[in-house]
Amino acid sequence: MMAVWLVSLRPRSSLAGWLSSDTLFGALFWALRQLEGASKVQSWLQRCQDEPPQIAISSAFPFVDADKPIRFLPKPLTLNPTAQIVAKWQSDRKEFLNAMELAKELSKANFLSETLFSQAAKGELTAEKLLKQVMSKQVEKHSGCLMTNEEAEKIASTIEQALEKLRKGEAKKEDAKKENKGERKRRLRLWATMDTQHTAVDRVLTSAAEGLLYFDTEHFFAPSVGLYFLLRCPDDFPIEAVLRFLNHSGVSGNRTIGKGHFEWSAEGAEQWLEQLEAKNGDAVILLSRCMPKPNEFDWQKSVYRTTSRRPKFESAYGQPMRVHKGIVRQLVEGSMLCPNQFKDAYGQLVKVGDSQDWDGTPHPVFHNGIGFPLRVVMPDEVA
Repeated sequence: MMAVWLVSLRPRSSLAGWLSSDTLFGALFWALRQLEGASKVQSWLQRCQDEPPQIAISSAFPFVDADKPIRFLPKPLTLNPTAQIVAKWQSDRKEFLNAMELAKELSKANFLSETLFSQAAKGELTAEKLLKQVMSKQVEKHSGCLMTNEEAEKIASTIEQALEKLRKGEAKKEDAKKENKGERKRRLRLWATMDTQHTAVDRVLTSAAEGLLYFDTEHFFAPSVGLYFLLRCPDDFPIEAVLRFLNHSGVSGNRTIGKGHFEWSAEGAEQWLEQLEAKNGDAVILLSRCMPKPNEFDWQKSVYRTTSRRPKFESAYGQPMRVHKGIVRQLVEGSMLCPNQFKDAYGQLVKVGDSQDWDGTPHPVFHNGIGFPLRVVMPDEVA
């Protein structure tokens, strides 16, 4: 039997890099290797090469820990307003310029609240309707996330309450109770991304090396804001043990110096997903990155975007032959695809090289390109 888990990550530190599906796949399987050994990992990798693959992982998306969690999902690419849509306001110059500006902001948004996503998945929300809602201020954009007014108010209240708890014992200023636009914006900032400057250290002189400055990108989350991802796997996958291991080890870059540490917890996600997806949909949306197999999709009817990356080999548990895996091209989250056949997972694992353990034992290295799909309705203007 297959199960779908919703895994919540509540931050205990900053995060060095956003958690994509391939990063999470690597973290889960390296944890599995430490717990159950190389032979068990090879067995599970073999099951990932079945048709369809038996394990699929989504990328990580933000959520707000309100009374009822408010979760965000990737914005469908079909919701990016086109020039034809914006041109419908050209009879009024002021409205036309406003529509152009807001259309650009909409295109920059990465996530939709689950309320808006559910409407888009069922074909009830189109790019034109979304632009109208933004222009009438029924929908707001904060930290790259689109949400309704009600959700924005609830998120602002949740973050404010969490900040009040952190400020206990501090002197409260009189103007702290006053609501203004700048203050409200600050409280609706779900996370901040910063470049932190470092310098290399000369081990011989035991001092900073001259001219060797570099920067690390870090993501800092607001109180009550975390990440979550979805995992579809067989019932016998040791999800609890793996999450306990990751709770101690961390995930992503710089975890040995305290970055990327979370409190991990899992719960069933089947009922929640049933509320989101369209049961009679004619397309799927990707909740992860994907390297598709030949003839899986009708590309003429699909709306998608690709990304090229140069990921690194994991070096914490062995001795890779080189630093980088090479160029990897994938479909991104939010791509709307028309499959030739509906199934639980698309894409494939791709062998990218070899590595060896500390004792010199060689083993192949795979990169995850298995896509996590959700069934949706393709908008009529696209189809």
